[in-house]
Amino acid sequence: MSIEPGTRLGQYEVQELIGQGAMGVVYRAYHVPLARTGAVKVMHGIAPDPDSIARFRREAQAIAQMRHPNILNVFDFGEYQGTPYMIVEYVPGGSLAGQMKKGPLETPLALEYLEGIASGLDYAHSLGIVHRDVKPANVLVARDGTPIIADFGLVKLLQSASLNSMTGATTGTPAYMAPEQVTGSRVGPAADRYSLATMAYEMLTGAFPFEDDSVLEMMYAHVHRDPTPPSSHRPELGSRVDAVLLRGLAKEPDARWESCIALVAALRSALETGPGPAVERTVVMAPPVAATAPIARPKAAPADATVVMPMPVPAAAAVAVAPAANAVKAPARSRRRLYAVLAAVVLLLLLISSIGLIIAAGTPTLSLSSTIVSPGDTLVVSAAHVPKNQAGDIQLLSRLTTYGFRADGNGNVSREILVPNDTGIGDHLVKICWNGTCHAQATLHVVPFGAVVITSPTPGASPSQTPGASPTPGRSPTPSTGTGGTGGTGGTGGTGGTKSSPTPTKPPPPPPNPCPTSTQSALLSVSPSTIVAGVTPVSVSGQNFTPNKQVTVNYYFPSTSTTPKRTWYGTIGCNGTFSSSFTPGALDIGTAKVIAADAGGRYATKVFSIA
Repeated sequence: MSIEPGTRLGQYEVQELIGQGAMGVVYRAYHVPLARTGAVKVMHGIAPDPDSIARFRREAQAIAQMRHPNILNVFDFGEYQGTPYMIVEYVPGGSLAGQMKKGPLETPLALEYLEGIASGLDYAHSLGIVHRDVKPANVLVARDGTPIIADFGLVKLLQSASLNSMTGATTGTPAYMAPEQVTGSRVGPAADRYSLATMAYEMLTGAFPFEDDSVLEMMYAHVHRDPTPPSSHRPELGSRVDAVLLRGLAKEPDARWESCIALVAALRSALETGPGPAVERTVVMAPPVAATAPIARPKAAPADATVVMPMPVPAAAAVAVAPAANAVKAPARSRRRLYAVLAAVVLLLLLISSIGLIIAAGTPTLSLSSTIVSPGDTLVVSAAHVPKNQAGDIQLLSRLTTYGFRADGNGNVSREILVPNDTGIGDHLVKICWNGTCHAQATLHVVPFGAVVITSPTPGASPSQTPGASPTPGRSPTPSTGTGGTGGTGGTGGTGGTKSSPTPTKPPPPPPNPCPTSTQSALLSVSPSTIVAGVTPVSVSGQNFTPNKQVTVNYYFPSTSTTPKRTWYGTIGCNGTFSSSFTPGALDIGTAKVIAADAGGRYATKVFSIA
């Protein structure tokens, strides 16, 4: 017996059918003790075998842990007679797809929706969760207009039935697929950002970046064709909006915006700034010519009318043909040449001075008081060569956090910022921006609090072993016997005595190195032996590394990936060991690896399995 109206799922009573899609069917449900309405998603697309059910449970646990105003809450999940189900928050306002069918949205409303969706997606990405099916039909709109993202990560549960997502039930899905989804490559947060850029394109233009008649042609276009600029549909959007959205639709994931919030922030700036400035036509004005009184010219002088270039006229001809006219025209031509030369000199001086100002101003630079921090730490961001008294923002990405600043009279900036407690572990960018453009950036490494623990204390400084002062030889001793001096015994000029020389003291040998480097190869170990994705903290321990050097640890999933999914840093102990820990993402199920490398050139790799 399948789930149907009247079925009891715990404290929820299943009511009428309210929707149907590739995932299955959706019923309204009612929690009697809490008097709360929910929605039951019955997952008919998931096979009722033990492996699929176990995968569903892991996925549901990860989704249920998310708490964000722009993400649909999961109240409960389970199986009923072998059929998995989820009980989620009920949003009666319908989906964003219904509003977008009417055509382009008003720009303020589109930006409001996009900012909410971007915030929810970046939050999920910080937890290692990728949606994989971002589209208007999966964005619900609450009564107050808040966009709420539904069906997080559920597409991954349908890998065995992935072709169903291309049938008539979800014909809109291929329009939002990232190229890496089409080709079956590794899918990460960048795929969701591509889908969000496609949604933004559709919201503002009422069209898709690729308009093709069939699903296969559209999917081919995602991989091989360049999208149509948005301004070709709405010229008033201008080149700035084109640049923002086309970067969001880049074929290579690394070429896209670093976060969803960064994409929407750039789009808002482009829309508020307006279309890019048109190229104005440059008109070169002729230098002024001094007015001259018209002088009668002899009619029998046709040679003047045929002169094209102002060639000099011989003196004899000038006197014979038109002495008065030539007397006036020669100075006029000279003045025109003089004005042209002066204008060229002025333009050259202006060009040189402009170059000088640019060089004097210098390129803006950005530096951090510390490049390795943990969530909740503070650091000072400093910048130079910023325009005097310029106001702007310091941006911390991947999840966009902004901090206002104002440069001093010398163009310098110093701003203390707080790294939010929910900042993801890994590399982040710190940028300094003003007037809608970011001018400099630096990389900030965020590591878990106490991520790298030295397993043995570093010994204190070795006691100083300053050798004693070597004896300084005194004056040569006076010879005990001597002859022949005029000054008598002990007088100057005596001869015949022998002088003793002290033996110099040898310096002590250097103290032994208190932290020698091991002669054995570096090793990595991972524990425990059984690791559950998104649940089990993984301990990474290293041995035989270079003492007192910085170590960089990269986590790769899957193990065949060439791009680390997470990176963190620490310091190796005096005995060449270190220990750190992290928790794999909830979707990291399979074979993974960690690689540790220190500043002394030693490294090691460890491959392990995640269930």
